[in-house]
Amino acid sequence: MSRSDSEQTISSVRLDIPPRRQWGHGHGYCGETVVQAFGLYNGAWISQQIVRDVNKGEYLIHHLTPEDDQQRRPSGGGGGGDPLATLTTLKFSYIAWDYQNACQPQFPAYGLWIKRCLLQGFPIMFRTKLDQFFGGHIMPITGIDYSNENTFDERDTVYYYSLFNREILKQPLSILGSDPAARRVYCSWGCVPLDVSIRFAFNMRRFP
Repeated sequence: MSRSDSEQTISSVRLDIPPRRQWGHGHGYCGETVVQAFGLYNGAWISQQIVRDVNKGEYLIHHLTPEDDQQRRPSGGGGGGDPLATLTTLKFSYIAWDYQNACQPQFPAYGLWIKRCLLQGFPIMFRTKLDQFFGGHIMPITGIDYSNENTFDERDTVYYYSLFNREILKQPLSILGSDPAARRVYCSWGCVPLDVSIRFAFNMRRFP
């Protein structure tokens, strides 16, 4: 669908992935809930606990540092193996954001990558940071409003869910990409650092 105004034509993509709620215990099941939602998108039911069991601990996009693990265990989290290996075990295909080879600042290329994935019908699991100290939150990106499919545009707006309620969050990339230590404006459930610098997203594809 599209709409036009005096400046540009805006096109929209919305994937058929309704909001879900994560379990609140065990330090939260945000990563597990995103995997569950993407499984349902592909016609497979996978419980949040099965995702955690297969992962041998809390499902995170990044590998836990000893400090992360220590912080999470008192709340029932921590542990965990290779998140990509877990997706393979659960029969997902995926492409991970190539944070190791992207030029800095990474966010423009990252934003374009997200758009291209969504245009192909593939949702995104992504991670934000709430501040420079807290590890952040994992959520699903399921839609985008955009003006040009081939270039990064900070005016592009992505749609995602907090996993704590059924509210659909809508955020322009100009706000979603921000330094967690010096955010100019409020961004719902955190922002993505402009340098990205670690594995902050998976493109979750259909089952092989």
